[in-house]
Amino acid sequence: MKIADRYIAKEILSPFIVSLLATTALMLIGRMVRFFDLIIAKGVSVKEVSLLFLYMSPFILALAIPISVLVSVVLAFNRLSTDSEIIAMKAIGIDLARLSRTPFYFGLLCYALTSFVSFYLLPTANIALRNEFFDIIIRKTTVGINEKAFNTLSKNITFYVDSLSPDRQVMNDVLIYDTRNPDFSNTIVARRGRFVVDKRDNSIILVMNDGTIQQLSDTMETMRIVNFREYDLAFSQSEISPSMTNYNKTTFEMTIPELIGMYEKLKKQNKRTNSLLTDIAERFAIPFTAIIFSIIGIPLGIRSPRSGKAYGITIAAVVVLLYYIVLSGAETVGKLNIVNPVVAISFVDLFFLVVSVALFYMVSLEKDLRFMNPLTHIRRDG
Repeated sequence: MKIADRYIAKEILSPFIVSLLATTALMLIGRMVRFFDLIIAKGVSVKEVSLLFLYMSPFILALAIPISVLVSVVLAFNRLSTDSEIIAMKAIGIDLARLSRTPFYFGLLCYALTSFVSFYLLPTANIALRNEFFDIIIRKTTVGINEKAFNTLSKNITFYVDSLSPDRQVMNDVLIYDTRNPDFSNTIVARRGRFVVDKRDNSIILVMNDGTIQQLSDTMETMRIVNFREYDLAFSQSEISPSMTNYNKTTFEMTIPELIGMYEKLKKQNKRTNSLLTDIAERFAIPFTAIIFSIIGIPLGIRSPRSGKAYGITIAAVVVLLYYIVLSGAETVGKLNIVNPVVAISFVDLFFLVVSVALFYMVSLEKDLRFMNPLTHIRRDG
């Protein structure tokens, strides 16, 4: 790598690291709302919350890496332009195409890294995140049970436990009052009970042995008594912890081959595949933005010396916002089957790629791009 390449790489790398850390932190803080029920109501430890954040990080990184590429390239070339170093490099025969080689290669590297995160780390981390959620809820539910007292699992479930095993995993002599069904209430008495996780449908089950169910109608006119050797009482995610409701998307827990296999299965069953195709297309489209942002960051960064870093960060934020607004629209169009989902999602990347190349071409010809700065129009109007 020549001196110019190393110099530009150094200018890009520092703001990239800072931007990646800042963007990741902001996204993680924004997602902490989902954990309030676990942290406050169930007393999850700092170690457990840190583990949850670790499992969430691949999803965050898949979004943060391309954004950081844009911010770092914009800031690097804004600094070079502000200090007239780009003019000096052009004076010694280094044109813009030569200067763009380093950020483009950096974009390719980040594209490969984001693809790896999206295709391999993300499914594994989401499965681990779901399992950790369930493990925490099971542990905190059993820890919060008091012997010889009435305990409330949810607003419609009250139960009494006579004693617990030494490891607090098995409840002895359990009495449960279940009023979730408005037509009748269940009173369940069992010799033993324990909580288990059914990962097939993301539910928590209270498995009880040797007991009876007394079912009383809402009119108090009929009662049915059923004896059982084993009875499973299932709870949804939202009943145990509202913070888990609809958190994990099944498609995020699948690799690309698994997603394609599901698509083929749904297609054979003549079921709708629009939503699945949209998710598959997005898994490919979002990593590619690292390349697009590495290109568009160059013309956006080459600004007037008066623009400064604040403008560079602002313009990067605007570009990211516009991209995800357009991507959200394409996602809706694809899922409604107005346009083929793959075409709709691919069009977004193609559109921004064309815009990036066009802006780069204009800057290479030393065209004035100040029309993109709203402050310029404000000054003129004033």
